[in-house]
Amino acid sequence: MTRAPAPSPLPVIPVIDIGAGGAPALLAATRDRADALLDQARRTYTAPVLRLADRLCARWLARNATPYGDELRRVAADTGAPGALALNLSHQWACTAAAAPDRPEDGGGVTLLRTLDWDMPGLGAGLVVARLTGPAGAVLAVTWPGYAGVLTGLAPGRFAVALNQAPISGPGPRPWRWLIDRRRVWASTAPPPDHLLRDILETAPDATTALHRLREAPVCVPCILTLAGVDRSEAWTIEKDWTGTRIRQHPAVAANHWGADIPCHPRGRDSVGRRVAMIEAIEAIEAGARDFAWLRPPILWPATRLAVEANAATGTLRVQGMEGARAVTARLALTESPHTNGI
Repeated sequence: MTRAPAPSPLPVIPVIDIGAGGAPALLAATRDRADALLDQARRTYTAPVLRLADRLCARWLARNATPYGDELRRVAADTGAPGALALNLSHQWACTAAAAPDRPEDGGGVTLLRTLDWDMPGLGAGLVVARLTGPAGAVLAVTWPGYAGVLTGLAPGRFAVALNQAPISGPGPRPWRWLIDRRRVWASTAPPPDHLLRDILETAPDATTALHRLREAPVCVPCILTLAGVDRSEAWTIEKDWTGTRIRQHPAVAANHWGADIPCHPRGRDSVGRRVAMIEAIEAIEAGARDFAWLRPPILWPATRLAVEANAATGTLRVQGMEGARAVTARLALTESPHTNGI
């Protein structure tokens, strides 16, 4: 007799239907988690620092072209605590991602492999998955309460996409280049890249359209994007910096440095090693590996806060909340019909 597996003692990641309600609706449905994350942010950065950051973000947001500015201002007002704007517009994420073509016998398509790293405790335990609706269909966003953009998203039947933080530009001393980059961000009126990702997830009918829009659309800060469609050929890494956009394939892998000999200062720990490990992960996926077999050092390191596998062709999403190498949530596995889009 086969015994059913014992239930996980770890908390589950909630899946919240918010329709077209955006960040305010997600905040209202997960207020306890939002308060816990803001409390952790105050312990990490202090309330005075967060208040100053909020004021600067509010000034920048007032002249920015994002379509989600009103959502951000409403979230900040609804929380009534420092940090809501600062965390939404921090642009401090470091990550590793790849688009790995699947074997036909495993359902085909392309699996987006993704970790997100940030040195703030509590993000892994505070994860939620938001189910959104837009003109092009349904979207699953791996996110946090009150967060307006999308850093990791799945549009079943269309594509999956993830955002990585770009390196600091180079050459030259790292602190000096960081200041130059920040001045450029402050002067920009283009939307944040995570807001662009949400808009494209909600409105792009297919991966080719998403690729074109990601290539052409301006953003306020350099970024690295990984896009995985429903066909094995639809796997791209998109690098956007101050000079333009570069599209890379074979392999479509990203960490936190540019994928060619372009001078830069990589972010996170061992960015080059993480990219090499993701290339090996693609080879393992093509050989039939599954269930986060790729989630190991150096991809996994103390700042890791989540891991994701997403396949648009099959409509599957798997999410694990992490605090470094330690799992802090039960593993979430969803399957959404890839044939329910086209609202």
